[in-house]
Amino acid sequence: MIEGESVQNIKIFKENKPALILEGGAMRGLFTAGVLDAFMEHKLYFAKTVAISAGTMQGLGYLSRQKGRNYKANVVYSSDRRYMGLEHLICEGSYFNFNFIYGDLARKLIPYDFDEFDNTDMEMLAVITRCDTGECVYISNLNMDEKKYLNACRASCAMPLFSKAVNVEGIPCVDGGVAMPLAPLPDELPFECIKPVYILTRDIKYRKKEISSLYCSIIKKFYGSEYSKIAEMICSIPKIYNEKVEKLLQLEKEGKVFVIRPEHEVEVSRVEKNRTKLKILYKEGYKIGMDRFDEMMRWIREI
Repeated sequence: MIEGESVQNIKIFKENKPALILEGGAMRGLFTAGVLDAFMEHKLYFAKTVAISAGTMQGLGYLSRQKGRNYKANVVYSSDRRYMGLEHLICEGSYFNFNFIYGDLARKLIPYDFDEFDNTDMEMLAVITRCDTGECVYISNLNMDEKKYLNACRASCAMPLFSKAVNVEGIPCVDGGVAMPLAPLPDELPFECIKPVYILTRDIKYRKKEISSLYCSIIKKFYGSEYSKIAEMICSIPKIYNEKVEKLLQLEKEGKVFVIRPEHEVEVSRVEKNRTKLKILYKEGYKIGMDRFDEMMRWIREI
């Protein structure tokens, strides 16, 4: 809710049960960072957020209420060898170096407000995929040890081929986008939500291309027979993703969801290091977040 709002507005906000849902997209998350900074500019903090993959990384900055931190961490250090690269995939099992991201970057270089994180009453559910069952699991930050929750966020970001599985409570897990392509639709959320607000990282025309048989073979070899189900799920992502895009568009037309997305084709790759491209995407997110803020708040308050 917005800090300093009237009791009546807060009551309406709570009764309408709004929630924020953040799509992943790795470095395309700079768009999300811009939108969230616009929200924080208005002192708007949703009580409940659901985040997938890179959405969790942007969501962490929202939980700590640190406007601008995601921009600095992602843009300034995107080209730093310590941040990401093949050497980390080979040595640490992840293209993105979470030892650095959660370590020196969060503790020294651009300090993360862990005190705010530990004491917040805002809830963020990180979406992860269990390798043993293929099940989608939602992990809450509330009443959870800081280290364990950050590990769950790391698992949510364990992109196919860019990361090994990450153990969460002893269970190997991967990117939440495997079991939940795009983002959970309202009827897929683990709680009742009357007013879901989505922040997507692709424009309205984007659709995923079918995965080639060669790429599927590589994925199956990468995950082996033990996690063959995960490999099959990854190969089916484009079909499910595109179907969900169409469903979300229909819900948007019916006024049942509010969607914030890039207005132009996104030219930022998942492992983008070009600061100019990242800055442009962030600025687009911030502008759209500011421009559509009042419209979104009117929609949330509608009964």
